[in-house]
Amino acid sequence: MFEVIESINDRIYVPKEDISQYLNILESSINDFIKNDSRDIIVDFNTLQVIDSLTLAALIRFKRKLSQEGRDLKLINYNDNILRVIELSGLDDFLLG
Repeated sequence: MFEVIESINDRIYVPKEDISQYLNILESSINDFIKNDSRDIIVDFNTLQVIDSLTLAALIRFKRKLSQEGRDLKLINYNDNILRVIELSGLDDFLLG
């Protein structure tokens, strides 16, 4: 499913396969973290090739929740396919800026 890596300033989520198959588990984990911790979140897309609209919508929700608390969601190691989906949705400034 996904790996969680802890650092001093961030929690890093590393999805290991198609996120859409376990999105509700990932979302529950991230929502619990947002409620109970003050660190930022990083999502490392290194092992993923694509994302779908449900995953994109979840990323928007995470970013908004974190922003309300002065925290950040960072997306790293995304490939050209993932970048294209984000750009075509018009969310590149919001999610990547």
